[in-house]
Amino acid sequence: MKITHAQAKGRRSYMEDFHNVIETEKGAVLAVWDGHGGTEVAEYCTQTLPMLSLYTPQEIIASLNVATRHMHSGSTASIVFIPKDESRVDIAVLGDSPVIAKLADGSIFVSEEHNVRTNMAESDAAIARGGFVNSGYLFASYSGQGLQMSRALGDMELDRVLLRTPEVFSHVLGKDSWVLVCTDGAVDPGHGAPKTNIAAIVRMIEEEDADAQDIVDRALAVPTRDNVTAILVRL
Repeated sequence: MKITHAQAKGRRSYMEDFHNVIETEKGAVLAVWDGHGGTEVAEYCTQTLPMLSLYTPQEIIASLNVATRHMHSGSTASIVFIPKDESRVDIAVLGDSPVIAKLADGSIFVSEEHNVRTNMAESDAAIARGGFVNSGYLFASYSGQGLQMSRALGDMELDRVLLRTPEVFSHVLGKDSWVLVCTDGAVDPGHGAPKTNIAAIVRMIEEEDADAQDIVDRALAVPTRDNVTAILVRL
């Protein structure tokens, strides 16, 4: 498999995105962490993942959740495992950093956003856990911080309203498959048209032989108002 990866701060003065590309005797482990409210959680996950890389993506997130739940900052977690024989992709997603993949049958898989601004099912579930949503942000109290995401690592003050369980998928891959793991700065750089941008990115990968740097450069040209990270695997 051919793996490319790239990231940029965009127009922000600080960087809260982190990522891992790890190759083991079993296969490749890829992860992106989109930090918010500081870098403590995302940086911890990046540094700890190599020690957990032989576990499944779901097990990795469960372990990291135990270690980071008391931290004030937060992070998304999107982790992918592709075995050496490239037969499948195992995915775990917590938050709104998407995983996009071309599967063996030619279809395009796009993971759901765990974001109360764009996913009403996630918003309703967060409200049922005791939170409330105002102007696209989830709150646990009237005096506390708000967060667009309904699932995340860290964010101690929102613990009782956040879901800590990732969505987990496993799909069959073929000889023309590819897998993209990225932060939302890549697919929603203008904060308004993620579906349109995903379609454009798929065309870039399929028709223009784009790599991760091309995807980051596209977001920067919009220009993105967010940090942006992309990891692209071609089989």
